[in-house]
Amino acid sequence: MPRSLALALLLLLSPATARADGGFQPVGLWRFFHTDGSAFLARLRPDQSATTDFGQGEVGIWRWEGDRVRLYYTDGWDDVLYRRDGGFRKSGWAPGADRCGTPSNDTAAEHLSADPAAKP
Repeated sequence: MPRSLALALLLLLSPATARADGGFQPVGLWRFFHTDGSAFLARLRPDQSATTDFGQGEVGIWRWEGDRVRLYYTDGWDDVLYRRDGGFRKSGWAPGADRCGTPSNDTAAEHLSADPAAKP
């Protein structure tokens, strides 16, 4: 399935965005980490689209869920971004993982810029 079609389906199938401030602004450039500590970049845009530079590059959408931000990617992963102890965390679930179960990974996240087009 072409990425543009997959992204369109995600947008159509996702419930309406619940707006919450969660004490932070999710739009911008983020540094997320894999369980092994290696980093990758995520860009959350004002139109609620999201991309990463992981692997071939992930494409997805984001939305507020209470005081957290959930990211859904076309490759089947989804992440939850939230504040904890004055910083940020990102929990991720692999494709097929039980979203009610323990995350596949849970690591730090860094908000690098409010501009999604910023250079790292």
